[in-house]
Amino acid sequence: MKPSTIGLSTLLLAMLILALITSTFVSADGLSNATTAGTMIQQPTLIPTAQIDTEIGSTDGILIMGIVIMLIVTLPILLRKK
Repeated sequence: MKPSTIGLSTLLLAMLILALITSTFVSADGLSNATTAGTMIQQPTLIPTAQIDTEIGSTDGILIMGIVIMLIVTLPILLRKK
């Protein structure tokens, strides 16, 4: 592969990863302000608060570890010398 192709593929991969990371932190409720027929049919379900034992944001560590593992695997492949 040419160096420009490797750089372009690395840039595209980094942009994809950044888009996926930012999409996990964006709330879907804040983006949908318009009321349509599909949203009027939906009925909210109440969640009992006494049975919830999980901590808010507990999946952040999993996301960070996934990114670290991905970097450990891909960086040596991209940076190895032939």
